[in-house]
Amino acid sequence: MSTLRTNALEGVDAKNSITIVAGAGNITTTNVQEGLCKGWMNLDGSGTIAIQDSFNVSGVTDVNTGNYTHTHTNAMNNAVYSVSISSKRATSTNNSGSQHQDGTFTTAAFNVLFVEFDNDPAHDVDMAFTAVHGDLA
Repeated sequence: MSTLRTNALEGVDAKNSITIVAGAGNITTTNVQEGLCKGWMNLDGSGTIAIQDSFNVSGVTDVNTGNYTHTHTNAMNNAVYSVSISSKRATSTNNSGSQHQDGTFTTAAFNVLFVEFDNDPAHDVDMAFTAVHGDLA
């Protein structure tokens, strides 16, 4: 088995994509750029909101109770990317559900509203977690 050590890899196509073939003769391939998470965030959403840690997040706006706008540092290629969201709310016996407030995504940002599963009013969360997948611009 050989080991390749390098500080940089660059694809030769227009998007600099790199494809990895899994195993000798295996036709399953993985496009490295497509498979990477393009941004993530751990947010303290209670009181004065604060980003605990993040990647490719330039900021978060506290729009209203339980309503946050997540802004990307580097824009997405289009507005059809995927966002995974979860949360933790220590002050409730119910689990915190999540939904997109109005389904609006832009290349620069998306908005999320946290509600209980039983459709109670929106609420701030102790911790909010987001992960973004798609193509960067």
